[in-house]
Amino acid sequence: MTSLANNFGAQLAIIGPTQIGGLLSVTLFGCLACQTYLYFARFTSDGLALKITVSRPTVHCILLIALCHQVSAISLIQLGQFVCIILILWTMTVSTYGDPSRLNILPLAADLTIILSGFTVFIVQSFYAFRLWKLTRNIFLPILCEIISVVAQTSMLILSARAIYMTDLTTFMDSQIVLISLGWLARGVCDLITTVGVAWTLKNKRVSDFSNMVTTVDRLIYWTLETALITSLMSFAMTTLFIVNRQNFVWFGVWLIWPNVVGNSLLASLNRRLLLRGTRRASRDDTQSRGGLKTIVFGAGVTQSHRDSLENFKSRDVEAVQGTESLINLEQKWVSKPAVVYMRPCDSTVDGTPC
Repeated sequence: MTSLANNFGAQLAIIGPTQIGGLLSVTLFGCLACQTYLYFARFTSDGLALKITVSRPTVHCILLIALCHQVSAISLIQLGQFVCIILILWTMTVSTYGDPSRLNILPLAADLTIILSGFTVFIVQSFYAFRLWKLTRNIFLPILCEIISVVAQTSMLILSARAIYMTDLTTFMDSQIVLISLGWLARGVCDLITTVGVAWTLKNKRVSDFSNMVTTVDRLIYWTLETALITSLMSFAMTTLFIVNRQNFVWFGVWLIWPNVVGNSLLASLNRRLLLRGTRRASRDDTQSRGGLKTIVFGAGVTQSHRDSLENFKSRDVEAVQGTESLINLEQKWVSKPAVVYMRPCDSTVDGTPC
């Protein structure tokens, strides 16, 4: 009787977190769709067609194409998860209405959601590991993050395969507690390593004599902590809720939200390049408007020897002009001076020839 009561309580407890988490996940998918449209509309330079037909196959071109593939893959995967969540909500609120005993096992759409969410997080974490390598040029941390991510993805695939053949939800949770906790903890550790690594590297590169550069680096650090740290905190929160009290299924509602939070964090970090573009444009316009002042400031920094050489060239030019003017005046005097003709009488010689 106690086992039956526990199963019945679990069947009823899963409905509320699933509905709340599913609705919030659908809302976040709408945000993801808007961010995806904004990315492909604003960053046309990352487009596949232009890179394939115009650019030569450089590493930068390949990376941009891979980035576009990642964004497209995340959007399509989350679209599939959106459909699965709608099916889960339909099953729990319509199909099983009045018969909660059918919720003793998860619907097939929930099993597919495990697979899709795992691939979404794996793609995003691979991108963050690559960004960490680009900043640090150290291969150790990116490889470590990728290994941890592969371990987490493998555990999720094994879990999804076992979830398809489950016969009792409570028994399944108790038997797979190690595998579930391992996958979520690995996700959180991977996100934490990439976040700390990127923020620390940017902090070390913050030293600069230009205020605009310092402001840009500070923004990048803030955005890294804002977008990447929240995913690791959610992973640790899910693990804690699952271990402490997994019978209330609050962790299940958070897990439904988690993949869309991860996808939105990636697209937010990509689309925020628009703000950096605006900052550079404003700085460039301000530089052009104060171009004369900057010329004077930079001119004051010329060395003394260079200034003396400029003055020597200037004096030589003045002397040359003055010499040219004196020659022109002398020539004009010669031209304007009247010619004097002297006449003398000429007598013929003895033999009569003219003189």
